[in-house]
Amino acid sequence: MIRAMHALILCLVVVLAAPPGRAQDLPDLGDPAAALLSTDQEYRLGRSWLRGLRGKTPIMTDPLVQDYVENLVYRLASFSDLHEPNLSIVVINSQAINAFAVPGGVIGLNAGLFLNAGSMDEVASVVAHEIAHVSQRHFTRRYVDSQRTNIAMLAAMLASIALAVAGDAQAGMAGMAATQAGVIQSQLAYSRHHEREADRVGMQTLVSAGLDPNAMPRFFERLVEQQQFAGDPPEFLLTHPVTESRVADSRARARNLPHPKQETSLAFELVRARIQASFFDDYQRAEAYFQKRLKNGDAKQQEAARYGLAMSALYDKKYDLARRQLEQLRQQDRTELWYPLGLAEVALAEGDYRRAIEMAQWVQKINPEGYPSSVLLARAYLYSRQPEKAVPVLEPLLRQRPDDPTLWSMAADAWGNSGELARAHRGRAEYAFLRGRDREAKQQMQFALKEASGQFALRSALNARLKEMERLSEEEF
Repeated sequence: MIRAMHALILCLVVVLAAPPGRAQDLPDLGDPAAALLSTDQEYRLGRSWLRGLRGKTPIMTDPLVQDYVENLVYRLASFSDLHEPNLSIVVINSQAINAFAVPGGVIGLNAGLFLNAGSMDEVASVVAHEIAHVSQRHFTRRYVDSQRTNIAMLAAMLASIALAVAGDAQAGMAGMAATQAGVIQSQLAYSRHHEREADRVGMQTLVSAGLDPNAMPRFFERLVEQQQFAGDPPEFLLTHPVTESRVADSRARARNLPHPKQETSLAFELVRARIQASFFDDYQRAEAYFQKRLKNGDAKQQEAARYGLAMSALYDKKYDLARRQLEQLRQQDRTELWYPLGLAEVALAEGDYRRAIEMAQWVQKINPEGYPSSVLLARAYLYSRQPEKAVPVLEPLLRQRPDDPTLWSMAADAWGNSGELARAHRGRAEYAFLRGRDREAKQQMQFALKEASGQFALRSALNARLKEMERLSEEEF
């Protein structure tokens, strides 16, 4: 049953549509896809799905990991056929190898993808493949020939996907069956065509971005090899079937494309070490792993291994050890901002908030309004009971990232502890809404309206937002 579930998910989970509002992305008047699902409908459907996903699936909220992934995705998107993409990017806190995209500009990567890929280019090849599903509008094209498929059915199918991503495969299978999954299963050949097209378009995106096209077949071969030795196939293979002919096609295509010089990416090695450290349950196992990397890796991999040791010590509350290792790394490389940010994290964990603020501010002088340093600085202000200083750090970020639940949660604390109760309730409402808890969100908005009595401008804005939440919550596609 689980394998059947994954076969069905194949048709849905790897497709994405561009956000609305760009004339150059509008389909031709004769495009039959437009009769099924407009780009605006795809956008709203996908964002609604994402809210539900956040409530069911463990999302990684690490600001450094999130920032790295967003930069990678947008870098590739800028070299793709998308124009001004409005994407929402999530990192699933899972060691399984997987990636997905759904309508509405939602791209998800499992943390396990970074642990199992051999290089940044291999991760980029997966992202480029997903972006290709975006630019080719595979979701709408996938269903345009089915007279029985309608928007409500697609919404129900996406709801089943959310269950599957969250790990409830049997419930997801039942949901698929309830929404005429047979229609999907009967068109698998068409999906294979889309997969090949996404390989071709994605590989061209890699080349345009100056990355190695061989990374795509190399990653495919790595997955097939893992399947041979592990028995059960990686989750990515269940939703993205890789055949020998597909590997051969991608290898042949890559041979005829430019091949840049291969170099180790320190940024990739650092994010991989950080993610790996977060999954170890004790320092001894982490130390054994990173010491092996120190012996066998090149210079950048060895530097990242020392960073992994520092993070593992931090997570195991060995603060003195973590601090010493990060100070050594900082002396070695004064340009890498992850090391002072790591020192800020150590200071936060120890309760040395003055030092944490100092380190975060130092990074912000180099990278003003950077996401990781802003989050750490705001957190330090909150922990040190200076919420009035956290507010001006968080509010500009919220204007840039209005769909970030972590920021809304922190802002709610900052506003509440600063005496701005109406805004505090609004922050809690936004946090709940972005995690699919619509009833709680609307209740918090009612509390916000009550606290805003006598503040005409604020009350009007809150009332407008409540009506928008109600519309989005009740909207049927």
